[in-house]
Amino acid sequence: MAGPAPAEVALIEAPEGAGTQIPEGAFSLVPERHPPAAGVAPGQGRVGLVGDPPVVIELFTSQGCSSCPPADALVASLAEQSGVLTLSWHVDYWDYLGWTDEFGRPEHAARQEGYAAVAGERGVYTPQIIVDGQDTVLTLHRAALMALIDEHHARPPVVMVTATEAGDGHVIDLTPRAPIPGGVEVTLVRYLPHRTVLVKAGENRGRSIVYSNIVVGTEPVTLWPAREPLRLTVRAGNDPNDAYPDDTRHAILVQQALAGGLPGPILAAVQLD
Repeated sequence: MAGPAPAEVALIEAPEGAGTQIPEGAFSLVPERHPPAAGVAPGQGRVGLVGDPPVVIELFTSQGCSSCPPADALVASLAEQSGVLTLSWHVDYWDYLGWTDEFGRPEHAARQEGYAAVAGERGVYTPQIIVDGQDTVLTLHRAALMALIDEHHARPPVVMVTATEAGDGHVIDLTPRAPIPGGVEVTLVRYLPHRTVLVKAGENRGRSIVYSNIVVGTEPVTLWPAREPLRLTVRAGNDPNDAYPDDTRHAILVQQALAGGLPGPILAAVQLD
């Protein structure tokens, strides 16, 4: 029996000069240029802490890589932890070994290659864990990753974030605290919370692996100059033509735009559901 129509998140109106065009959808992101809403009591209706966005943990992984399951397990153990947003980007460059990763995307590999270019690395590898788009974890020990997370939490935020409930949706306000060269890319990320996969071929043949927060799609929201506050109004809705699973979750990444379209530091993130 078919379940209810899946939800979609999409941009329906971009700020002036954004240059993006996204189809209509369910969580409609409507950036507006006006001051934050007043009259909200501290803690009332708030869905995100002011100035304290989660630390973003990006894992580049593949079902066809025999070294990846320990990293998959480590990231899965943090998926529901407060103050952390984990995202698993499955790459496709291991598929030639005999098992096609159903979540692997060439654009995920391109994102990893972009990070490598920024860091001056000569190539890419899996597993790789990158924290806030800036630091690579050199060991898969939980203590080392937690120490790096704590370090990033202690850094003063470059972008202040406020998220409040507003009727049938949320209002997210982004305010820059310092100049951000190149501006900021605001991106919508769709991800699946949990999947267990029985790998039937390749290096992990016969293994059942649990994956968490698996990225299945991204959409540009806007290129924000970050010279004045930006408001995103997020409203719930339904799109029967949406092909994403019912349990798809959504987040917004606020990431510095570097020359050549390369990914820079992640300055803020907001989990929408």
